[in-house]
Amino acid sequence: MSKLRYQIMRRGWIGDYRDPMTFIELFTSHSGNNNTGWANADFDKLVKEAGAEADPKKRLEILSRAEKILLDEMPAIPLYFYVSSDCWKDSVKGVYQNIQDIHPWKEVWIDGKDTLVINNATEVQTLDPGLARGQPEHRVTLALFEGLTAYDPKTLDARPGVAEKWDISPDGKTYTFHLRDSEWSDGKKVTAGDFVYAWTRILDPATPTDYAHLLYFLKGAEAFNQKKNTDRSSVAVRAKNDRTLEVELEHPVPFFPELCAYFTFNPVRKDVIEKHGSQWTRPENMVVNGPFKPASWKPTDSIVVEKNPKYWDAGKVKLPKIKFLPIENRTTAWSLYKEGQCDWVTTLPVELIEEIIKRPDYHGDTFLGTYYYSFNVTHGPLKDKRVRKALALAIDRGTLTSKITKQGQTPAYHITPPIFDAYKSPRLDDKD
Repeated sequence: MSKLRYQIMRRGWIGDYRDPMTFIELFTSHSGNNNTGWANADFDKLVKEAGAEADPKKRLEILSRAEKILLDEMPAIPLYFYVSSDCWKDSVKGVYQNIQDIHPWKEVWIDGKDTLVINNATEVQTLDPGLARGQPEHRVTLALFEGLTAYDPKTLDARPGVAEKWDISPDGKTYTFHLRDSEWSDGKKVTAGDFVYAWTRILDPATPTDYAHLLYFLKGAEAFNQKKNTDRSSVAVRAKNDRTLEVELEHPVPFFPELCAYFTFNPVRKDVIEKHGSQWTRPENMVVNGPFKPASWKPTDSIVVEKNPKYWDAGKVKLPKIKFLPIENRTTAWSLYKEGQCDWVTTLPVELIEEIIKRPDYHGDTFLGTYYYSFNVTHGPLKDKRVRKALALAIDRGTLTSKITKQGQTPAYHITPPIFDAYKSPRLDDKD
């Protein structure tokens, strides 16, 4: 996919944060998750302009104009908007439905058992939060790491994490985070310098990450990542001392505290990575700062994490262990769940879905995600946007969602899910 060795690819995108920008910026020329070969200077300009616009109404209008370019150029076909679709046992407690299906593990417990077993639906590609890119990785890293902020389990609003409080300058561009006294799993203190290292590591052009663009909100970040400036210290994230982190943004970002809870913004330890290189995420080498620490990782079998006694809020962590299974076959996972060998399944067999959604342990709801097909627009007939648009218009989304997926998904005629009250997306089938 990243090398464009395809013609049409089945894709999906789950919002990194609760704002239309998380879907629209996906297709900017600098996004590591674009993977279409499509680039449009006018589109990039509008996205950047929207980012710098202080007026909320004007900002959303600019984003809508950018999305209109997406629909006119059609580097991807929106198909339907996701619903979350999980089943968990009644004995699983402390879990709340939310639009991103994110569940902070420190809040969860299970009656009558020491270990929560959850099917994560696939093998994770990495446990390095700077290189991770998908929801399966997010579930595990959410147990192992904690950022400056953490997610409220009900609302997903930002609440204090490693930072016990933060100050925002009157112009909304400078954040000063005050770190609590917390430790890594090996007993060393978590410092503001750990965040500086982690964030600038992601922005380093030599780091093979798809998420560097998420940090472009930081002053100087884009220039450093795009090799226009080779001075790492030009990125405006600075440790004033071990417990104080100052961050200067290019422009006000109202959702920045929420973004700081996302795995890309987690701290990592420079000395550990330099000592072990790519092997630093092996359980015997890994140092973490979250509510759990790695106990074992057996590829194609399981990842087990156990309670981290060094975590600053360890007294509130109720689960001794979590076991993540990588079972991709949905029918197999469902069988394990029914047999009591698994407490939570995150993907369900489509052929049984009409029966499953009637169960009291089924949990499905509006979800911040769009299912789509992406095109490789660099060669062949798909270079012609008329061909791409004809394919998009030919799809019967109503039949797809009502007869095939059958979980409450809604047809998508634009990229951004219709869950942002103040934002109006243009539609694929709108007439000029």
